[in-house]
Amino acid sequence: MDQAVEALVLEALVPERIALALEALGQLEREMDALAHQWQLRLERARYEAQRAQRQYNAAEPEHRLVARTLESQWEAALRAVESTERDYETWTRDNRAHITAQEQQEILSIGEDLPRVWHAETTTNADRKHLLRFVVQEVIVDQKRFRGKVWLQINWQTGARSEHEIIRHAVSYREHSEGERVQERIGQLHAQRQTDRQIAEVLNTEGYCTTYGQRFRPHNIWYLRGKWGLPNIKESGLRPDRLRWDDGAYTIAGVVQAVGVNKGTVHPWLELGRMKGWQLGPSMGWHIDLTADQMSALRQQAEHVRLTRKCQVTRGPQPQADPEQTATR
Repeated sequence: MDQAVEALVLEALVPERIALALEALGQLEREMDALAHQWQLRLERARYEAQRAQRQYNAAEPEHRLVARTLESQWEAALRAVESTERDYETWTRDNRAHITAQEQQEILSIGEDLPRVWHAETTTNADRKHLLRFVVQEVIVDQKRFRGKVWLQINWQTGARSEHEIIRHAVSYREHSEGERVQERIGQLHAQRQTDRQIAEVLNTEGYCTTYGQRFRPHNIWYLRGKWGLPNIKESGLRPDRLRWDDGAYTIAGVVQAVGVNKGTVHPWLELGRMKGWQLGPSMGWHIDLTADQMSALRQQAEHVRLTRKCQVTRGPQPQADPEQTATR
């Protein structure tokens, strides 16, 4: 989740988005100017009414006490209206005014160019990153139970905007996987079509599915899930002890033995050591070994070198022990 929020913040602060934000800010400033003009008109109107009430009170005859008291009350009400309007205008100005100069705009744009470099620099500490986050993010609300296998989060930005996001989380089982039911259903469909574990894994990867740990499917993952869900194994067609190549061109164990000139006892250690790449659809099933011409030549040279070394050792036989007296004389 931390990485996701980090990516969203850096994405929000790229120069292109900052430029759009500044353009929007310019439009907002123009709207604020129009509203400020309306506030000025309201203030002028309130002050005019107060001045008018004052003139009417001053023009009243002293002996007309009832009229004077009425005009005095109207004057006081007009003065209170002026004070209230001025307070409201000051509050609005404090909360809404956001004028920035051209130099400040250029400095803000430069932040988007430097921020990723500064963020990932070795000298930047986690405390520094948190401090930077507080400038743009007000809070992050997290809910891990809203969707199965996902983390829902809402980012409340300092600008007042809100954005919702979903992150696929790692799960310990396919019951908690965000697409666990769909994965099981899809494997069942492909299995019913008599596709092998490798073929099923390739289809799932092509369609964008992933394991509980967010990785690509491999044949052994399918083999494990089939056993867990009670799906029988699909046997490989055409597997004979003397078969040398598969339909896709991959070699069998027997094929490597014949092509390289070694025995089976050599091929298996080579597979374990990674000197050749191979895979099985499942335990006790045939190996598919991919070999290029260069790899084949290198393995032949290695096998020939081992044979010559052993032949030389057999030809020379055991070496005689040196005579201690002759050694001492020399």
